[in-house]
Amino acid sequence: MPSTPAEIVAAFLAKGSLPLSRSVSRVQSMLRSADYDAVDLAEHLRMDATLAAKVMAVANSAFFSRQPCENIDDAVNRLGTAQLTRIFSQVLAGAAFMSPLKAYGLTADAIWRRSVITAVGSEMAARRSDGDGSTSYMVGLLHQIGMLAVNQLWLQKSGATPFARGDFIREYAPAEINLCGFDQAALGAELLRQLSFPDTICQLIRRQYHTALDPSARVLYLGRVARCVICDQESPAADPEVMQSFKLTANSQMEAFCAEVREEARGRMQNG
Repeated sequence: MPSTPAEIVAAFLAKGSLPLSRSVSRVQSMLRSADYDAVDLAEHLRMDATLAAKVMAVANSAFFSRQPCENIDDAVNRLGTAQLTRIFSQVLAGAAFMSPLKAYGLTADAIWRRSVITAVGSEMAARRSDGDGSTSYMVGLLHQIGMLAVNQLWLQKSGATPFARGDFIREYAPAEINLCGFDQAALGAELLRQLSFPDTICQLIRRQYHTALDPSARVLYLGRVARCVICDQESPAADPEVMQSFKLTANSQMEAFCAEVREEARGRMQNG
């Protein structure tokens, strides 16, 4: 069995377990370069119908569109790197969470809902702290993508017992480490690295179970707290210093925040 995160993820991707075209990885690699050629990028986008359709839809949405984009070249120029990376993240997450995660006892709908709620919670937390809402949304959306690689290894073990979720701090990490030596955070970060995501995003996902010290980590932490409250219907013993930094120390404040996250996430899922 592969023994490092890089080997585990490489084996996972080699099995075609992530239903993405080869062009998608090339698109993300190009977006990572500050001097990519827009014409070349558009050509690669044309090779993946799902990604191209999403790019065109966003470019022609009311937020961006003064006049309709007639082709993918115009859409690339209109949206820019930040929006294209966000679209890529949404397409990746949508493709990744199409199947149930039996190791975790989660249906496809459940894992998608958990991802969107964490993404929206992280985005709203970023707004409260003058952070980057777009990046925070992407990190929240993809923060549990390492579960896919863990789930594949679990399926290879016949008769394996589904994982039991632990406390909020570590979640399923003890069971994941017992299975393959690494938690889903480490594998998720490596998966995104091999898909050419920026190192800043990979590191945030890698450290999601560490003490949340810097502002970006605290944003994801609050997204996870919102997910725990809304999806698991639990009130975790959240770090008081982190909650104070977002002015969410009172129960009523947190309830109001989660209600806002729940409503916004519902709209995103209906429109996504």
